[in-house]
Amino acid sequence: MMSIRKRLFFSNALMVVTPIVMFVLYFILLHLFFDNDLRYLSNSFHGEPKTAQQKGKEQRVFTQLQKVASLNAEQLLNVSYLDKIASSLNGEQAGLIIRHGNTIIYTSDDVEKVSQHTLPEFGNEGYTPVTWLGHEQYEISQHDFFFKDGSEGSIFVIKKGEAFYKFARKFFPLIIFGVIGIVVTTNIVLSYIVSRGILKPVHQLSWAADQVKQGNLDFHMESTKKDELAKLVNTFENMRAKLKEGIELRDRYERNRKELIANISHDLKTPMTSIRGYVEGIKDGVADTKGKLEQYLETIQTKSEYMDRLIDELFLYSKLDLNRLPFHFEKVDLLGFMKDYVEEIRLELVGKNVQLSLVSEPVHVKVPLDRDKLIRVLNNIIYNSVKYNDKEESLIQLAITEEKQRVKVTLSDNGPGVSQEALAHIFTRFYRSDPARQADTGGSGLGLAIAEQIIKAHGGAIWAENNPGGGLRISFTLQKSETKGEENEKDINH
Repeated sequence: MMSIRKRLFFSNALMVVTPIVMFVLYFILLHLFFDNDLRYLSNSFHGEPKTAQQKGKEQRVFTQLQKVASLNAEQLLNVSYLDKIASSLNGEQAGLIIRHGNTIIYTSDDVEKVSQHTLPEFGNEGYTPVTWLGHEQYEISQHDFFFKDGSEGSIFVIKKGEAFYKFARKFFPLIIFGVIGIVVTTNIVLSYIVSRGILKPVHQLSWAADQVKQGNLDFHMESTKKDELAKLVNTFENMRAKLKEGIELRDRYERNRKELIANISHDLKTPMTSIRGYVEGIKDGVADTKGKLEQYLETIQTKSEYMDRLIDELFLYSKLDLNRLPFHFEKVDLLGFMKDYVEEIRLELVGKNVQLSLVSEPVHVKVPLDRDKLIRVLNNIIYNSVKYNDKEESLIQLAITEEKQRVKVTLSDNGPGVSQEALAHIFTRFYRSDPARQADTGGSGLGLAIAEQIIKAHGGAIWAENNPGGGLRISFTLQKSETKGEENEKDINH
């Protein structure tokens, strides 16, 4: 596809070439339709003999005078005779001139303006189709002879030139209007073709700009051409898409902010109300024994610690959501890391009647990870499982599976699992599949949401599904290290 510059260049070139080609074709057509007229004009200019129809009276008079000059030249000195001959030319726009030596001795009325010095000299006998005598154009038939005394004489039958005028009257309007028509038609057609390719995307851009001004971004623009305006259209479309994406992101952030405020208000209001109730009970003397007072104070402390944890996790989640939390990535042997983690946390879990086991293939692969952040992910998933497990003994299995470019980590439990509807929302902040149980367990509703943010910051994915035999299974992936060799450390804000 041509650029606008090339299109304009070829358009201007065609505006020159096309009329020339059309002129040639036009004149060929004129020649085909008016061949006789053009042949007549050519014959007239080249002095070729006229047909009997073309000769007319002036030619007959000229022939008659030629005979008189050869038989009785002295009669050409008779003015009365010459007047009689000249009268036969009336109405033919022709006249008679007789020259004796260098002197004009007779001139008829129709050619009286012709001066002596403009006439052809003696010896130029013949037919001259087009000649200028003064400011007039004439056809001249000249016959030279000698009088009895041997002096030179010339007969001129002069007719106002009509071959060119006939041609001009007939063809000039056709030529003028033809030229104008060709030029105008060429310009209109080429201007339409060029302007259509320019104005269409311009109108499209104008409409799109108006839609954006009105706040409507739900449309699509695309140009398959390769010129400058097509690039502009596609650039505008990219801008529209980015603008729409930005507005949708802003709206989503605004909705999330409102939901966050509502959830924070709800989660803080409940323990605050409980604390206020216990404080008022103490002030009013309801806790009238040492045992009751200790119970009230212990409850207040528990609720306060819950609020403190909630605020800490909320602060962490906000930093993750805004990509403001620094990550310290290292290339770590994942299997060794998981073995160390299981050993460290196993004793603590045994005290809660929870058995944690590591099941893995011999995976010897390094992954870039932030140790502390990944430990938080594992803790959040495991303690979430412990909180909701309804069995006397909780079983949690941690498995590592190597894939082509990633490593998958899976944590499975023997708990009650979650409903199919809740599976799609368990990583949503403050989501509660069972609000009553969430309140009893003291969960913040942010643990799995924080885990999801951390895994995404590692370039992985996290999801949940129910085990076929019962219980919940949460899996996440981590990218394998791109290069082998020495460990590299990298700090990134997420």
